[in-house]
Amino acid sequence: MEEITDYKLLLDTAVLAGEIMIKSGAEIYRVEDTINHILKMSHLKRTEAFVTTTGMFATLDDPGIDAITVVRRIAERDMNLFRIWRVNDLSRQFCEGRITLKEIFRELKHIEQSTYTPFVKDLGTILVAAGFVPLMGGQTVFDILGGGICGLLLVLIQHFGKFIGFNSFIQDVFGSALIAVGAMLMSRIPVLDVNMDVTIISAIMPLVPGAAITTAIRDTLQGDYMAGGAKAIEAFIKAVAIVVGVALGMLLMGGISL
Repeated sequence: MEEITDYKLLLDTAVLAGEIMIKSGAEIYRVEDTINHILKMSHLKRTEAFVTTTGMFATLDDPGIDAITVVRRIAERDMNLFRIWRVNDLSRQFCEGRITLKEIFRELKHIEQSTYTPFVKDLGTILVAAGFVPLMGGQTVFDILGGGICGLLLVLIQHFGKFIGFNSFIQDVFGSALIAVGAMLMSRIPVLDVNMDVTIISAIMPLVPGAAITTAIRDTLQGDYMAGGAKAIEAFIKAVAIVVGVALGMLLMGGISL
């Protein structure tokens, strides 16, 4: 097994692994566990890691060296289970001595730079919106087509929101509203006869914070109430944005009245 002497590189590696996992939607307890396992390879007297949903602190300390501490702020978060699995697998290989410190750092840098292209994300959104239609009770090809069109509208409003600089809450509100407007318009075209309810429910599925809810529950069960609570609030706010958006869209189209 490799003897670690470059403690700064080890700390940078651990923090990079944690940063990738947080940005990919991993549970906080899993991130802390991964960082601590990597830091313990230093065999120093004290290794500490403290992680929240928006940042992390990691420290190496020993009577023979000056303490080294890294603080990292996390501003962007997404969901990418493959990256979480890859980082977890690399950390295990490193701790078992199958790869060196430089190798794991190089691989983590590669993972950090690799992500789904905008086209793949957009296509996934459209396919999810259309694919949920049969599961929600859609019975015709036009229902599936309507779900796909509403998914496309969601993609367009997300790109427009990012271009303008809207935050995620506003993007979700406008996206949900546009979905409701699109579904109601298509339901009023006699030739299409799209099921409005099924189309709306299916098209908002890419926005539903299912992973955030699951992560919140798992962090809470692990005793990390702060992280679990933060994730739960994040999921709740996203759900509120969806509800407000759909209600606004239906209100504009006369589907509901005050």
